[in-house]
This record gives sequence, C-alpha cells and structure tokens, in this order.
Amino acid sequence: MRARVTAAALALTTGAALLIITQATADESAGPSSWCTRQGGSPGAYRAYYDNGARLTPLGTIRDLCHFRAKDGSRIVLPTDTLAADAPTLASLAYKRKPPLPAHPVGNPSAAYCAKLGGTTQFGEGKPDVGGWIRKGDPVDRGHLHNMCMFADGSAIDAWGLTYHTGGVIRGADLENKFRAHIPPAVK
Repeated sequence: MRARVTAAALALTTGAALLIITQATADESAGPSSWCTRQGGSPGAYRAYYDNGARLTPLGTIRDLCHFRAKDGSRIVLPTDTLAADAPTLASLAYKRKPPLPAHPVGNPSAAYCAKLGGTTQFGEGKPDVGGWIRKGDPVDRGHLHNMCMFADGSAIDAWGLTYHTGGVIRGADLENKFRAHIPPAVK
C-alpha cells in the first residue's frame, strides 16, 4: 500500500513538474507577434517606403511591426522582434534609459534625437532622403507612414514615440514593462 501511495505521489509530482516545464517552454517560445498581442499591441505586416518628397516609393522590405494606439489617438510602433527580443536591444535601451534630448536640434527633432543615439531615420545619403513603414492594406500616404529610428543591431522604434517618451509624454502605450528582455539600468 505504501509503495502505491509513494508511486502515486511521485507520478503527481512528475506530472506537475512536466506541466510547469511545458508552460515555461511555451511562454518562452511564443513568437514575436504573439508577444505583441499579449502586451496589448496589434501586430501586422508593414512595407518600407522611400519618400522623395514628391511620392512614396514601395521598397522590397516587409517587416512585422507591433502597433499600440491609445484612446487619445496617439500611437507608437516598433518591430515585433524588438519588443519580444530575449536580450536588450539598442532600441529598448534607448526607450528605458531615456538619454537626454539634444539641446538645440537642427531640423526634425525626432531625427536629431535618433542620430544622437547612433540610429538613423534616413533612407538615403541626404537629409531629405526619408521614409518609413506603412501597414499592408492601409492607404499609401504620409498620414499612415511610421517614421522609425533604426539601430545598428537591427532593432527599431517609432522615432517620435521615442522622442516624446524621453520628454515624459507617452504615445500609444508605455513600453516600459512590455519588452520581453530585462533591461538593466544605466550605469552612472
């Protein structure tokens, strides 16, 4: 009898451990789009566009972005793989650590801030060479164009959303606790 009770207890313990391991593995393997949805965002395929000032030219790159929209209509967009990365990215570090804004930015303040952080919003060599991302199915116009700050590690974040956040304004959603990776504080 004692052997049967011990065997039953061992089976229950092993089953519970397998359940916990399975749940942890399922959580860790959730894809970037799934992570976006679980954080309250809306994932979607976005196409890159070059903007020469006269018209928007579609480019070959399509990337999954996570779109957060607030009740006030403000928004912030970032790639799902930036949001769901297992380790910090340059974009997540910039968002969480809030490096100071440039004192006297020349031109577009979000582009100047992005450049100060080592990123770029440009789609070419000159300052007027810009572009952004439009969700597939949305009208192809500047009102739907999302300007991104792209970093050397491939991560990116909405350039205006990043700039406003550094100034204390939340656009779309506060991403502070939405990144999958633990973002260490800045060393002073």
